[in-house]
Amino acid sequence: MHLDTPIMPGRVDWTGENPGILLKDDNDDFSAMALFFRVSWSPAGQGQLLLLYSDLQSDHGSASQPNALIGDNPQLADFLMENFIGKLGAFRQARPYDHLKYQPAFNIRSSGDPTSHRYTESISTSELFIELVWEDLEQPRMLELVPEQTGTKEHFMTTLLVPAKSAQIIVNGKALAGKIGSRIQAGMETTTAFLYFGETWVIPEG
Repeated sequence: MHLDTPIMPGRVDWTGENPGILLKDDNDDFSAMALFFRVSWSPAGQGQLLLLYSDLQSDHGSASQPNALIGDNPQLADFLMENFIGKLGAFRQARPYDHLKYQPAFNIRSSGDPTSHRYTESISTSELFIELVWEDLEQPRMLELVPEQTGTKEHFMTTLLVPAKSAQIIVNGKALAGKIGSRIQAGMETTTAFLYFGETWVIPEG
């Protein structure tokens, strides 16, 4: 197939993986939120980062329900918080956002198979062991979104989406309360548990 415009105009902001899990309570309000990044390229370099809101009603959370920012590149953490996460309404407007303090990760690894039933990301610090678990994975969908369809409203975005029908956020061996819900992205119904691969964010020219 011939592409009329084989090169997307604009400036690449970052590219990599960006899976997430957003859990809801019985009132359909968010009860816990996790957003993970494995960045292959950005102006702040490569790296990995977890943003976790275990308790949306408090600034810092607790030992069993931490609100945490954990990664292996503090410059990348600053870059994503200012230029990306801070432009996502659900994360920026949450109470813990302004109180997050960066923590260095002891270990970060992925396991499972996104083409099969189960996929996980595991992140640990000296005091925390966090597992993000996606199960009942659906078939992949290729997305190409214009700025008004993205969370930032400022970028073009292309990505491979693998939705999950079941997911958990596990902190020190205990699953956080909540269940996944449904959401609409670019007119398509999907879930609040998702794997994004090859995700590339481009700032338009001008």
